[in-house]
Amino acid sequence: MQFIDTHIHLQDYKQKCATDIIEEMSEFGVQKLLCVSATEEDWAKVAILARNNPQKVVPAFGLHPWYLEKRSANWLSILEDMLQQFPNALVGECGLDKLKNPEAEPQREVFIKHMELAQKFRRPLLIHAVKSFVWLDELWDKMPQKFVLHSFGGSVEQAKIALKYGAYFSFSGGLLKSKKTLSALDVIPNDKILLETDGPYQALVKEKESGIEELPQILKAIAEEKKENMEKLGEQIYQNSLEFIKPW
Repeated sequence: MQFIDTHIHLQDYKQKCATDIIEEMSEFGVQKLLCVSATEEDWAKVAILARNNPQKVVPAFGLHPWYLEKRSANWLSILEDMLQQFPNALVGECGLDKLKNPEAEPQREVFIKHMELAQKFRRPLLIHAVKSFVWLDELWDKMPQKFVLHSFGGSVEQAKIALKYGAYFSFSGGLLKSKKTLSALDVIPNDKILLETDGPYQALVKEKESGIEELPQILKAIAEEKKENMEKLGEQIYQNSLEFIKPW
């Protein structure tokens, strides 16, 4: 089977080395890694990994809502420049997190800037959304043509809302621990599903970093919930991923 890890933070690994993970990709059938940034400091690191591994590493540049206080005064122009430098880059990780910060601003303002860049450059958008669907209510119709709810952990009702606006849903190891999210799979079409590790975070084994070797376990859980053949569903998800990561 072939896989694409649609959300991994290669620059954040401590127990493993990013270059080793890239070298191991073929061993696990992984064809591409979408290397995602969270802070402005990440952008140069992600850029180096993408430049050094152009066939294997696809970059994504954005500001995670947890780290907005670290952004520089000219972060937006720098981000725009990074997207121009890398025509295959996605926008993100960005979004809204009401659990971490109950105040909508500056989260909402910064997120809208990311949405606008995704529209301008016709790039897919990677969204972090935690306890914040109420904040998304007035933003759904502003979404770019392609966007994904990363490491989706929502309910059936939330999935139905997002589907109305064309959302993709990526699932990490956290899926294996959430009956609510497994149930949401029942209403999500197969052609809207992506896989991710969120590596090195959300590991299936305590005290370890998550990695690309976990992708088959995540796929297996999805296939069992949807009562689908694992190999057939895996091929569908691989094709979904190839389609999703392309600019439009």
